[in-house]
Amino acid sequence: MQKYLKLANRVLLGLLLVIPGVTKLFITGPDGVVEMLSGIVLFSWAPAFWAWVLMLSEVIFGLAVLANYKLKYTVIPPVIIMLVAGLTVNIGRTSSLLLHLVAASAYLMLAYKE
Repeated sequence: MQKYLKLANRVLLGLLLVIPGVTKLFITGPDGVVEMLSGIVLFSWAPAFWAWVLMLSEVIFGLAVLANYKLKYTVIPPVIIMLVAGLTVNIGRTSSLLLHLVAASAYLMLAYKE
Protein backbone atom coordinates (compact mmCIF):
# COMPACT_ATOMS: atom_id res chain seq x y z
CA MET A 1 0.00 0.00 0.00
CA GLN A 2 2.82 2.41 0.92
CA LYS A 3 4.39 1.79 -2.50
CA TYR A 4 1.22 2.97 -4.24
CA LEU A 5 0.93 6.04 -2.04
CA LYS A 6 4.49 7.04 -2.91
CA LEU A 7 3.73 6.51 -6.59
CA ALA A 8 0.57 8.62 -6.35
CA ASN A 9 2.51 11.35 -4.53
CA ARG A 10 5.23 11.38 -7.19
CA VAL A 11 2.71 11.46 -10.05
CA LEU A 12 0.74 14.32 -8.47
CA LEU A 13 3.89 16.31 -7.77
CA GLY A 14 5.13 15.74 -11.31
CA LEU A 15 1.81 16.92 -12.71
CA LEU A 16 1.93 19.92 -10.36
CA LEU A 17 4.84 21.15 -12.49
CA VAL A 18 4.06 19.76 -15.94
CA ILE A 19 0.52 21.12 -16.25
CA PRO A 20 1.34 24.75 -15.32
CA GLY A 21 4.53 24.57 -17.41
CA VAL A 22 2.70 23.37 -20.52
CA THR A 23 -0.07 25.91 -19.88
CA LYS A 24 2.48 28.72 -19.64
CA LEU A 25 4.32 27.47 -22.71
CA PHE A 26 1.38 26.95 -25.08
CA ILE A 27 -1.63 28.87 -23.73
CA THR A 28 -0.36 31.87 -21.79
CA GLY A 29 2.69 32.09 -24.00
CA PRO A 30 6.09 33.54 -23.22
CA ASP A 31 4.77 37.10 -23.50
CA GLY A 32 2.18 36.48 -20.79
CA VAL A 33 4.79 34.97 -18.49
CA VAL A 34 7.16 37.89 -19.19
CA GLU A 35 4.37 40.28 -18.21
CA MET A 36 3.72 38.31 -15.03
CA LEU A 37 7.41 38.23 -14.06
CA SER A 38 8.19 41.84 -14.94
CA GLY A 39 6.10 42.98 -11.97
CA ILE A 40 8.39 41.11 -9.57
CA VAL A 41 11.54 43.01 -8.59
CA LEU A 42 13.60 39.81 -8.42
CA PHE A 43 12.99 39.12 -12.13
CA SER A 44 12.53 42.63 -13.53
CA TRP A 45 16.07 42.88 -14.87
CA ALA A 46 15.58 40.02 -17.40
CA PRO A 47 11.94 38.87 -17.43
CA ALA A 48 12.15 37.17 -20.85
CA PHE A 49 15.10 35.06 -19.74
CA TRP A 50 13.40 34.08 -16.47
CA ALA A 51 10.13 33.33 -18.27
CA TRP A 52 11.85 30.74 -20.45
CA VAL A 53 13.78 29.34 -17.48
CA LEU A 54 10.53 28.96 -15.54
CA MET A 55 8.52 27.39 -18.37
CA LEU A 56 11.21 24.92 -19.41
CA SER A 57 12.12 24.05 -15.81
CA GLU A 58 8.52 23.28 -14.94
CA VAL A 59 8.11 20.97 -17.93
CA ILE A 60 11.53 19.28 -17.81
CA PHE A 61 11.71 18.75 -14.05
CA GLY A 62 8.03 17.80 -13.86
CA LEU A 63 8.65 15.06 -16.42
CA ALA A 64 11.80 14.01 -14.54
CA VAL A 65 9.79 13.68 -11.30
CA LEU A 66 7.16 11.65 -13.16
CA ALA A 67 9.91 9.41 -14.54
CA ASN A 68 11.47 9.00 -11.08
CA TYR A 69 14.78 10.23 -12.52
CA LYS A 70 17.51 10.94 -9.93
CA LEU A 71 15.07 12.50 -7.50
CA LYS A 72 17.81 13.54 -5.09
CA TYR A 73 18.88 16.17 -7.62
CA THR A 74 15.72 16.55 -9.69
CA VAL A 75 13.69 17.99 -6.82
CA ILE A 76 16.00 20.96 -6.22
CA PRO A 77 14.60 23.21 -9.01
CA PRO A 78 10.94 22.46 -8.12
CA VAL A 79 11.66 23.35 -4.48
CA ILE A 80 13.22 26.64 -5.60
CA ILE A 81 10.27 27.34 -7.93
CA MET A 82 7.74 26.69 -5.15
CA LEU A 83 9.63 28.80 -2.60
CA VAL A 84 10.16 31.72 -4.97
CA ALA A 85 6.54 31.60 -6.17
CA GLY A 86 5.28 31.40 -2.62
CA LEU A 87 7.47 34.20 -1.31
CA THR A 88 6.99 36.61 -4.23
CA VAL A 89 3.69 36.11 -6.03
CA ASN A 90 1.70 34.63 -3.15
CA ILE A 91 3.20 36.38 -0.13
CA GLY A 92 -0.02 38.29 0.54
CA ARG A 93 -2.26 35.24 0.23
CA THR A 94 -1.65 33.07 3.26
CA SER A 95 -3.39 29.93 2.00
CA SER A 96 -1.57 30.01 -1.34
CA LEU A 97 1.74 30.65 0.40
CA LEU A 98 1.16 27.66 2.67
CA LEU A 99 0.26 25.44 -0.30
CA HIS A 100 3.52 26.39 -2.03
CA LEU A 101 5.49 25.65 1.14
CA VAL A 102 3.76 22.28 1.54
CA ALA A 103 4.53 21.44 -2.10
CA ALA A 104 8.20 22.37 -1.58
CA SER A 105 8.28 20.11 1.47
CA ALA A 106 6.67 17.25 -0.46
CA TYR A 107 9.28 17.56 -3.24
CA LEU A 108 12.05 17.33 -0.66
CA MET A 109 10.45 14.25 0.87
CA LEU A 110 10.51 12.55 -2.54
CA ALA A 111 14.30 12.75 -2.60
CA TYR A 112 14.80 10.83 0.59
CA LYS A 113 14.13 7.13 0.72
CA GLU A 114 13.77 5.19 3.94
